[in-house]
Amino acid sequence: MEMEQIDLSDPKKFFEELVKKALEGKQSNFEFIRSYGMLSVARLYRKGTKRVAKVFKNLCKEILDNYSKLIITDEQKIDMLLAYKQFESCRDYYLKEYAIAKDMISEYRTYVFSGHILEMLSGGYRSDYECVDYRKLPWKLF
Repeated sequence: MEMEQIDLSDPKKFFEELVKKALEGKQSNFEFIRSYGMLSVARLYRKGTKRVAKVFKNLCKEILDNYSKLIITDEQKIDMLLAYKQFESCRDYYLKEYAIAKDMISEYRTYVFSGHILEMLSGGYRSDYECVDYRKLPWKLF
């Protein structure tokens, strides 16, 4: 998850930046969460990407509804279909980002509950040699 500085004061520019980022198509890489602070950031990112994906889903629905109404009056425009396709790809991008963040949180949760609870509660930091995908390790309780 890379953090970029985006101006939140202008909603139009903010929306344009969200679309621009999605159309570039460069997905975030899976990273290992190393501390509780990083977990908080990942949770916030997951929540934000889910909301942004929902915004694009609602935009797609509105465009499709408007387009279907314009078909009845024979005033449909191809621009609406192009916008629909663009917003649909933006929605898909942010859904993939949501899935990546969800996987990161799931892996960290598995790591913590596999015997590192006290270490993480005391403010510990996950070392490099512990950065293996704990979801795929074979382990048993007994």
